[in-house]
Amino acid sequence: MKFNTPKKIRFHHCDPAGIVFYPQFFYLLHEAQEDFLAHVGFPEHEMISAGYGVPIVNLKTEFLGMCRNGDEVNISVELSKIGNTSLGMNYQVSKGESVKLRASGVVVYSKLPDGKPSRIPDDLRQALSPYLDNPSEEAP
Repeated sequence: MKFNTPKKIRFHHCDPAGIVFYPQFFYLLHEAQEDFLAHVGFPEHEMISAGYGVPIVNLKTEFLGMCRNGDEVNISVELSKIGNTSLGMNYQVSKGESVKLRASGVVVYSKLPDGKPSRIPDDLRQALSPYLDNPSEEAP
């Protein structure tokens, strides 16, 4: 199952030509990740308050088209893997039927402030499981 969140491309996302400046996509992807975690009942700000975070350790991005100021886009999030301490995350930014960006990344459930990986708690694992693209990719 995919989680979808609508976003509006705003002036601050864009360069002087009015198209999204590529690093701004990373802000949008992180917003989608925060929306996703809140949707499954684990808002990122609450995890951080409890001493845990999910920093990204790897991100591969494929830019397929431009987005412009005022565009309404959809960002989907789907999990490719639930490991012992990490999540494989797939993102897609679309405008209508047109895919503008695909990205895949890995985030690590970590103890703060030292950033040491920590086992993903069972309740979080259970909340994430419906969004796993291939259920055989879940660690026990």
